[in-house]
Amino acid sequence: MRFFNKQAIDSLDLKDIQKAVAHAYSLVLDNAFHMPDRMHVPHKENTLLLMPCFSNDHFATKLVSVFPGAAASGLPVVNGILVLADNHTGAPLAIMDGAALTAQRTGAVGGLAVACLAPKTVHTAGIIGAGVQGISQAQFLLFNRKITTLWVADLHETAARAMIETLKKSHPNVNFQVAKTARQLVDACQVVICATTSTQPVFEADPEDVKGKTFISIGSFTPEMKELPDAVIAAADAVYVDTPFAAKESGDICIPLKNRVISKDKIQPFAPVTRQPVATGHDKTWFFKSVGMALFDLTVASAVYRLGKEKNLGQVLQI
Repeated sequence: MRFFNKQAIDSLDLKDIQKAVAHAYSLVLDNAFHMPDRMHVPHKENTLLLMPCFSNDHFATKLVSVFPGAAASGLPVVNGILVLADNHTGAPLAIMDGAALTAQRTGAVGGLAVACLAPKTVHTAGIIGAGVQGISQAQFLLFNRKITTLWVADLHETAARAMIETLKKSHPNVNFQVAKTARQLVDACQVVICATTSTQPVFEADPEDVKGKTFISIGSFTPEMKELPDAVIAAADAVYVDTPFAAKESGDICIPLKNRVISKDKIQPFAPVTRQPVATGHDKTWFFKSVGMALFDLTVASAVYRLGKEKNLGQVLQI
């Protein structure tokens, strides 16, 4: 059995991680997986999440702990670990840093949406939210499109500047800009990616203000969270979701549905787009919403394990 830490997971090529996410969508289309509902185990103010999933070759379970009080000690509120096992024998194959795996697979989910929806000629883009996921989204965005100017917006300007300094090391030719407001970023960009936990839209706009842009929402994963104004979902030519649960789990979808801003028939699964691309163009307005699923963790973990063995990455453990 091998242990893969953050350094080992982050050393893999982005194309391999994104290919693993694309494979997850193929399994969805072929109905070749089994994904039980995510289990929530509350204990006092804390929560343990268990996210299992099975494919033909492997099965994985990600265990995520959410301890709000950890912040007072200067520790992460969310921690996680993933266990990958052989689906023929049940033997454990690998243990992985769950946070690092999640960051990479979620970045690849956004990156694949960019690859399938954003016109190939886009050259301006923006990231709203300068946390760990903001950096991952930016890396996969820059992998998929030749962005010349990338804007970053965050409630804390120091966080935006720190994110830019990190990205400059690998993308020295990109012109990075700190946006004073999220609306300034939206006005300047053709592709907008939100990676926040906001409960209120991070900018205000009318439908005409957002037409012709590609919006990707990664951050809102509860019915109370909402990153984007109703103008985005109202103006969109189509609204794509990575999983049907997004219509229930994310306020960016369920609130506009409840308020009858849009109807259910406008919400479409993203998986078919990975096989039959839509006709992109600068006159199109797209909205992609991800809440994630354990299948992404499984396919990316399988790829990490396979590639890690080939490249002799990770630490071999004896049980």
